[in-house]
Amino acid sequence: MMNHQRKVGIILTVSLAAMGLVGCGSDPAADKAGSNGASGKVVKLKFWGAVPEESGPKQAVENWNKAHPDIQVEYVRFVNDESGNTKLETSLIAGGEVDVFVNYRMDKLVKRINANLVEPLDSYIAQAQFDIKDNFGDKAITKFNNKSYYIPAIILNDFVSINKSYLDEAKLPIPTDWTWDQYKDYAVKLTKGQGNDKRWGSFVGNLEPKIYEWMDKTVKTELGPNAFYKDAQTSNLDNPVFKSYLDTMVDMERNLKVQPPYAEAKTSKLQGTSLFLSGKTAMVWNGTAGIRSIKNTKDFPHDFVTAFAPTPKMTSNSKFIGGGTGYLDFVTINANSSKKEAAWEFLKWYVTEGNEPLISSGRVPAWKKVDKEKVAKLVLGDNPEKLFDVESFKRVAFADVEYVNDTEFKNLAEIQKIVDEEGERALIGDKSTADAVGNMKKRADDILAKK
Repeated sequence: MMNHQRKVGIILTVSLAAMGLVGCGSDPAADKAGSNGASGKVVKLKFWGAVPEESGPKQAVENWNKAHPDIQVEYVRFVNDESGNTKLETSLIAGGEVDVFVNYRMDKLVKRINANLVEPLDSYIAQAQFDIKDNFGDKAITKFNNKSYYIPAIILNDFVSINKSYLDEAKLPIPTDWTWDQYKDYAVKLTKGQGNDKRWGSFVGNLEPKIYEWMDKTVKTELGPNAFYKDAQTSNLDNPVFKSYLDTMVDMERNLKVQPPYAEAKTSKLQGTSLFLSGKTAMVWNGTAGIRSIKNTKDFPHDFVTAFAPTPKMTSNSKFIGGGTGYLDFVTINANSSKKEAAWEFLKWYVTEGNEPLISSGRVPAWKKVDKEKVAKLVLGDNPEKLFDVESFKRVAFADVEYVNDTEFKNLAEIQKIVDEEGERALIGDKSTADAVGNMKKRADDILAKK
C-alpha cells in the first residue's frame, strides 16, 4: 500500500511543482519567533475546513480569537469534493495559504502524507505531554511510517432511525444489538398496507441507494479494516460476506417486499429521510445528518418520536462497527507552514474543547472528556423528548465499540464503480448475486494486478 501511495504523492508533488507552486519549507527561526509571540507580533493562522461557517466553525474561531489575542485564526472553507480537495492540496504548497486543515477521508489524508504535505505530530504531542490514549483512546490514531499525523475531532456514528409509534404498534422493543436477520424480521413486522398507502419497513441509505457505500459499511462489521483487499494485488470480493449483503437486499426488496425496489428508489431519487419523516417507512439507516431534518419540523412536520438502534451486524459474533462509523475530521498541520508551533496550539484546543460550536450540527466530539449530557442536548435541541428517544440516542452516539480504520486504498475509485455496476445488476434481477460478486472479483483483481 505505501509504495503505491508514495507514487501518488510523488505525482502530486511533481505536478504542483510543474505549476510553479512549490514553496520553501518552514524556516525554523521564523517558526520559533512567530509561534509564541516572542517577536511581539500577532501570529495569523489559516484554518481550512469543509463545514460551512454558520454550522460552527465561525463561532469556534471567534471563541479562540477572543481568548488568544496573540494568535489569530482565519477560517477558510473548501468544498469537500474533487475540485475542492485539489484546491486545498495546491494551497498546501503555496506558502502562507494553509496552516491547519481538516481531512474528511483517510485515503485523501494518506495521499497528502506521502506527498510530504502533512507535519508529523509526535514531537508536539510529547513536548506538550498530551496523552492521546487518555483524551481519545489508544486506537484513535492510525500511524503511517510509525508517525502520528492527525488527531480526530469527531466520532461519526451511523445508526438506524426508527419510528417509535410504529414500534409500539407492533409491540417491538428498541433494538440495542442486532443482526441483519433480526433487522429483516423487524422490517417484515413494521411493513403495512399496499400501493400508495404502503408503509415500508426499511430503507437503507439516506439518499437514493448507493450500493458500494452501504455494502462497505456492512461487511466491515465482520471483516474489519481493509475489507475489500486481501493484499495490494488481490481483492477480497470472493469472501462470502459480500454475497451475503446482496442476498439480504434482494430478499428485502424482491422476496419480502419490505423495502423499495432498487430500480424504483434510484429512478424516483427516493430520499430515506423524507420517506421516514412522512411516515412512509418505519426504519431508515442514515446517521447524525438525519437528526438535523428530524429537528426541522417546519420542512418535515411530524408528531412521532424517533428512536435509535445500532447498525445491524452480519452475525451475532461480528466484532466491529461498520465503515460508516468511526473517527473522522482528521485535523492536521501543513508541513509547509512557517507557524507550526502556533498551529499545534490551535489544533490541540480545537480537537478538545474548541469544536463545541459544531456539535449542534451533528458532529459528536471524539474527545473522551466531553460532557456527554451536554452533547446530547446540543445535538437533539431543546425539549428533545418531543422528537427523540434520548436514551437510545445516547446508546448509539456514545457506544463503547471498536471502530474500523482503513489503511489500504489502492484503485479504490475503480473498485467502487465496479461494485456499484455489478451490484445494481443483482438488485434489478439481471444477474444472480453469485454472478455479480464473481464479476466484481474478476474485474477488481484485473485492475489491482495492473499497477
